[in-house]
Amino acid sequence: MLRLAQAAEVRLGRQRAPQYEQGDHVVPYLRSANVVDGGLDLTDVKAMNFDPPEQAIFGLADGDVLMTEGSGSAETVGTSAVWRADLPGIVCFQNTLLRVRPRSGVTDGRFLAWWARHAHASGQIAAVSSGANIQHIGSDGLKNLRIHVPELEEQRRIAAFLDDRVARIDQIIAARRTQMDHVDDALDAEWNSLGARLLEHGPVIPLRRVLASIVDGPFGSSLTSSHYTDEGTRVIRLGNIGKAAFRDGDAAFISDQYAAELRSHSVSPGDLLMAGLGDERWPLGRCAVAPEDLGPAIVKADCYRIRLDARVRHDFAAAYISSPRSRAAILLLSRGSTRARLNTDLARGVELPLVGLEMQREYLRALGEARSSNGQASRLLEGVVHRFREYKQSLITAAVTGELDVTTACSGIPG
Repeated sequence: MLRLAQAAEVRLGRQRAPQYEQGDHVVPYLRSANVVDGGLDLTDVKAMNFDPPEQAIFGLADGDVLMTEGSGSAETVGTSAVWRADLPGIVCFQNTLLRVRPRSGVTDGRFLAWWARHAHASGQIAAVSSGANIQHIGSDGLKNLRIHVPELEEQRRIAAFLDDRVARIDQIIAARRTQMDHVDDALDAEWNSLGARLLEHGPVIPLRRVLASIVDGPFGSSLTSSHYTDEGTRVIRLGNIGKAAFRDGDAAFISDQYAAELRSHSVSPGDLLMAGLGDERWPLGRCAVAPEDLGPAIVKADCYRIRLDARVRHDFAAAYISSPRSRAAILLLSRGSTRARLNTDLARGVELPLVGLEMQREYLRALGEARSSNGQASRLLEGVVHRFREYKQSLITAAVTGELDVTTACSGIPG
């Protein structure tokens, strides 16, 4: 076992500063945003001035391993990728990255790259990181990590073994994820089909026709994170509104005293909640019903508390409006250049079929069965993906630490 400093040269990148924004030797540089686990994202590469002597120090060479030096989470600090001369010419690196360069005759770059992934996943890097809000490794902490260094030829065999085996495992994982997408697509199709059948049994009306009240959350400085407390009255935020499901995590509270001043924005169990802001991940107009055990609560800005008259069940409205078909229609109503947004007037125009209460119950029953079946299939596939990811990491660890003899390891992958 060697200290990493004996097996590789470890260097922190150069700090970004205003005086480097212009000059006669402006070249591209990589930063932490360009490094994702096991790969590089080169869609947004910045540039700054590096004089020729600095280029010699901070320039990247084929086979260099780049690791993120800092992160808001100890779990993500130390994410690594290998530089393969992916961009032409001289490319340098910033001090949000550490460069681990193999020492000639001692280590192979591909082997070092696999060791870096092991060190990150096993928690070794997190163990030497420190910081309050941002976790930093620092070059000294990284240099002192221990690394198993077999003969160069064995390192190359290990790297070749992992290149092949991990690529095959990743193909299996990708195939299972594709299956998961197909399962979700099937649910969306069934969700839309159930909604289409309702159109044969009642008119499509805007919410304003059955609306008792609609309230938005307080805007601007009336309610910010500075008002949050450890307990008190719940603040319902956009993240709590799922697609026909209330998402109870990420709870925020304000004092009961301040909530009394904002009582016009209050929420009661059973109220319909609508998201007035959306993006690709969390679509605009999705709805949920406030749970019975919610307790005192108010809505935040861009979250609407809606109460309908007795002709429409709130859980039916949440389910229908959250359907892919309805969300697509809502998107056409939206306003906003970067994120789709509804105001209260537009929310009143969201449409749903006005059918009898018994048909609403039947719609909810059929949708519940479809979502339950979808959930079972998704959980099964997620379990398979999880097992393959664990197997992949155990394989990397066993190979780079010498626990696994890659020359005698079987070629099969567990199913």
